[in-house]
Amino acid sequence: MNHIPFFSIKAKDNFEFGLKLGQKLRLQIKKRIADNKKFYKKERMKDFSELIKTAQKFLPDISKYYPHLFSELRGMSEGAKVDFDELLVLMCEEELLDFRVPHCTNVAIQTKNGALLGHNEDWLPAYKNNGLYLVKWEIGGKTGQNGQQKFLALSYIGSLAGTSSGMNENFCYTANSIDCRRFRYGVPVKFQLRALLDAKNEKDATKIDLKDSSISTNMVYVWKNSKILDIEDYFGHNEKFYADKFLVHTNHPILKKDRTKANTKAESIRRYNRAKEILMDKKGYDRKILKEILSDHKAGICAHLNKLHSDYGITIASVIMNPKEKNMEICWTNPCKNKYKKYTL
Repeated sequence: MNHIPFFSIKAKDNFEFGLKLGQKLRLQIKKRIADNKKFYKKERMKDFSELIKTAQKFLPDISKYYPHLFSELRGMSEGAKVDFDELLVLMCEEELLDFRVPHCTNVAIQTKNGALLGHNEDWLPAYKNNGLYLVKWEIGGKTGQNGQQKFLALSYIGSLAGTSSGMNENFCYTANSIDCRRFRYGVPVKFQLRALLDAKNEKDATKIDLKDSSISTNMVYVWKNSKILDIEDYFGHNEKFYADKFLVHTNHPILKKDRTKANTKAESIRRYNRAKEILMDKKGYDRKILKEILSDHKAGICAHLNKLHSDYGITIASVIMNPKEKNMEICWTNPCKNKYKKYTL
């Protein structure tokens, strides 16, 4: 599948939304699960049955904090006709498996017409095809725990909506992993990403972002009023950064005091510095500059297959979000050679 499929769904509740989404993605989800079982065993020496046992230990916190999303995943499993526990493993993938691949660059900028958020989704080459989907949940009754009625989200196949990037009627967001090589039982990050689609304001989003996280992560938010916020969430503390002109984040902590050998890699520093270098050289910012940065090869922001390091991530999608105009531009794989397609909330 050499594209990112798009679905528009109307549903009255979370279960129905998951059910309809599972039905539409049935073949893709089945293939993703089959492929991952082989990959986990071959490349990471992980048996799927053992991963299921570990993933089930997250269920108490998922059920406690997000029962509506538990129901949504149940609906997806029924719609796709796959076992719930198999989807649960995909939802806990970042906690269960240490891939150690370079991935993801975020760039938020202020323009004359409002703030924009750009993101390159970098992941394993195996996800280039049958890796992502885009979904729009249209008004079809009261949806979500907080009554959010619309969202548009780029998501991993086999996972709930928003596990890459998302936008609702108030803001957009995307994430970066911060590699600390450890996790704790709590709310898996992919459930938190889905929950953000129901948030109405900064208070709601921050509460979700910092709620009993299972791994250290970074989130970048841009609101329709042009506010830019970055939150680095660690075990025991968090750091917030606001930006007036631009904000860049890759896969290492911004503050040097939080950097370690495990969470700060040279390639992440290179991407971070390269994006800032391009921005510092400009007098004003617009969407063309975002596309220029996301297509840049000097530091590997636009990532291609590295034959010498086959585990390195590649860019499987590129996203530019405009929360003021409520649209997302999505490019399948590398933005240096493929075109963006616009979708509107």
